Amino acid sequence: MVRSAKAVRGSVVPEYAGAVLGDARRTARVQLVARRLQDDPRTAFPSSLHSTAELEAFYRLVNSSAFGARDIWEPHRQRTLERAAESETVLVVHDTTAMEFPGRTPRRGLGVTTEGKHGFLAHASLVVCASATSTPLGVVNLETFTRSGEKWRETKKTRSKVRDDPARESLRWWRAIEDIEQARAGRFEAIHVMDAEADFYELLSRMQSEKARFVIRVGQQQRTLKEGDDDISLRAKADKLKPKAWRTVELTSRQYAARAPRSKLQKHPPRDARSAKLAIASTTIEVKPTKYSTIQSGEVQLNLVRIWEPKPPKNAPAVEWLLLTSEPASTRAELMAIVDMYRARWIIEEFFKALKSGCSIEQRQLDSYDALQKMLALFIPIAYRLLLLRGMERQRPGASPDTGFSAVELHIMQSHDSTREMPPMNTLADALLYLARMGGHLKNNGPPGWQTLARGHQRLSGLCAGWEAAKMPKRCDQS
Repeated sequence: MVRSAKAVRGSVVPEYAGAVLGDARRTARVQLVARRLQDDPRTAFPSSLHSTAELEAFYRLVNSSAFGARDIWEPHRQRTLERAAESETVLVVHDTTAMEFPGRTPRRGLGVTTEGKHGFLAHASLVVCASATSTPLGVVNLETFTRSGEKWRETKKTRSKVRDDPARESLRWWRAIEDIEQARAGRFEAIHVMDAEADFYELLSRMQSEKARFVIRVGQQQRTLKEGDDDISLRAKADKLKPKAWRTVELTSRQYAARAPRSKLQKHPPRDARSAKLAIASTTIEVKPTKYSTIQSGEVQLNLVRIWEPKPPKNAPAVEWLLLTSEPASTRAELMAIVDMYRARWIIEEFFKALKSGCSIEQRQLDSYDALQKMLALFIPIAYRLLLLRGMERQRPGASPDTGFSAVELHIMQSHDSTREMPPMNTLADALLYLARMGGHLKNNGPPGWQTLARGHQRLSGLCAGWEAAKMPKRCDQS
């Protein structure tokens, strides 16, 4: 586990090494740009890059048609697979997020997002250790796509009734899983964790036929199941289950901006942070194909796990997860493991925040979808390192500071003017507070956010670069 964490300690530049871009100079350019961006992940490109020549070379790079976005982050993918191979079993968390860009005039090639804004969607697969630490190991798959026209919802409804439509967005789930299953074969075990959008018969059937392991949140609670000679809805089946185990979990606060979409408020209501005592139960069910299913291979037998809060506090929304899984779910230990697997899903939400808040992805001024895709590829390892540091601090606060930082970084953080009044740095949690203080974090403001950590990371990287430059031998001018 520690080796996996140390693999990206310090600079993330090695995560780009070996990129095949058709020209060795382009590979060197990607590494230089990565070095500049990791030094200053939130600042605009003209400020991050050190000269007009560097800026012009960057624009030529992201606008080149000689290579694609995946070519840039493929080395990071390979290193992610190597880190995963150090573990016997990993979780692969899948989810989709909207990348939205301001401005009334759409940029070349962009479409509209679900909320009608200009942008594209990114479907990512993040590898996470299956142990209690849930240490993120990297991004192993990424697919971007656009939606054209403001009648997307109507188009989606029509396509859902058309079999074998190659343009169906839902196919992205299987493409990602198939790619990962082929890459991991013979190297490590993987359990795919997905939210309710992945709950459809074709995906369940394909995963079962390929013996892929998974935990998926139920999205179709009213689907019909057989119970003896009668039919029963999945919802009714779940409501009849009796607790087999109990678990107390800490719920984080969930608050939204004043203009949050109504759909989000209904799906995930606001709540305060609290402890919740959850009941856990399970049963076996068989999922049947619908008349619209592209695959008609018979019923898929799965385990249904219900996790719910029988007695929520007054006026607080009750917690409930209904999960479909290939994993055994009979014993208390098996049920607890499934709860932990699904709870790891939040890590990909944090990764998206690292991209958007820590790296300011949606504020980037590039004028085409192709260039924005390459820009996203450049930021994946940088956002991953921010995620790794924050994740290790939460999951392993008592670990040694050198778990996440190099000796030079630790020395600079402890010597910086802003941290001189802080208590001694003894743990990784202490080191993250030092980094946040360098980014302007104040103790009374609560835990540091992504923007504060990114500012601290920016200042630390700049000071490390100066440190390394000072150590270089000076040339002797004999003129």
